Amino acid sequence: MSDEQKPVAPNAEAEKDVQNVLAELKGENEAPANGAAATEAAEEARIVEAAAKLGEKSEKAEEQKETKTQQERQDNRGRGGRFNRRNNSKFDPSSQEVTDDPVQIRKQVEFYFSDSNLPMDKFLFGKVGGSANRSVPLELLHSFKRMRHFQPFSAIVEALKTSESLELTDNETGVRRKTPLPEGLSETHDHNVVKVFEDKAMSSSIYAKGFGEEEPTTQLEIETFFAPYGPVNAIRLRRTYDKVFKGSVFVEFDSEEKQKAFLALDPKPQWKGQDLLIKSKKEYCDEKVKEIEAGRVKASGGPRGRGNFRGRGRGRGGNRGGNDNRDWRDRRAADQKNGFSRGEQKEERREPQKDARGVPIVQSTADAGQKRTREDDANGDHPAKKVDAKE
Repeated sequence: MSDEQKPVAPNAEAEKDVQNVLAELKGENEAPANGAAATEAAEEARIVEAAAKLGEKSEKAEEQKETKTQQERQDNRGRGGRFNRRNNSKFDPSSQEVTDDPVQIRKQVEFYFSDSNLPMDKFLFGKVGGSANRSVPLELLHSFKRMRHFQPFSAIVEALKTSESLELTDNETGVRRKTPLPEGLSETHDHNVVKVFEDKAMSSSIYAKGFGEEEPTTQLEIETFFAPYGPVNAIRLRRTYDKVFKGSVFVEFDSEEKQKAFLALDPKPQWKGQDLLIKSKKEYCDEKVKEIEAGRVKASGGPRGRGNFRGRGRGRGGNRGGNDNRDWRDRRAADQKNGFSRGEQKEERREPQKDARGVPIVQSTADAGQKRTREDDANGDHPAKKVDAKE
């Protein structure tokens, strides 16, 4: 028995040592928070607390970022749930030479504020405030790509002092129209406003096709091409929804006489040795409307996706049943036969009121356009609504 008890002593001694070490550690942990140890513990606690707050802040920031990203994705989705609206424009105005030519400066700035551009320019229209005619800072205009080659900045100020349609404001740091836009236009950009000015310019505009694929200087080259036949108010390169150049343009001359003179040219002008298809804009729009009504082509979707519904879900002109490929008129007739009404009846068209200058007065309100029925969206009371999607 004595032999069996001999190994116990060393084990008991080792166990005692372990207990002593644990006791020492416990005593250190339970010691009063004072001296260097207390400072160290307090600093550690402060760091832990700060890290916890930083973690909460970062987590909230990530949540806000994710929410914003989801909202942007939603805003950029097409009707079929697809991402679209890619900018495939190749236009690069940086190739323009630096100049202080007052004629070029006035021409460019006056175009920005003209009836041919301002109502269609959502950004600048908002800055002007519609009929409010607020001034726009010259520094903002100078930041535009088409304005950067005008140097120095003082040359812009000097050039606009002799403008017939614009006036300097705010100690020559801003500019605005001398004659405001027609009364009744709020600062909210409205398609109805665009339509009025498009109608007004229809008789002086032409359509031309055959300009090929776009290069960085195509816009400038086309402007130079039409310059001898002007004056020209605006040249708009026609693009798909994702801004791919279609090879065609709408050109607005400053008068109907200039438009007719250009259409009467014989032989017709050529683009780099190639024939162009040229006709009046009204003729082009009328032809497209007939093709749409005959079902040979689909109406241009435009920014709102009108007329070119693709993919899942329901929408105006969309395929609700998934396999119903009938024309919208057939579906409407069937719905009406079954007692289903497609919204309000179309309001009787009225002659627009005009101001003292003979320009139609547009009432642009929050309700504008909301009373359009599905038939309005499909038929449209203006051909350019279907075939002239804005850029």
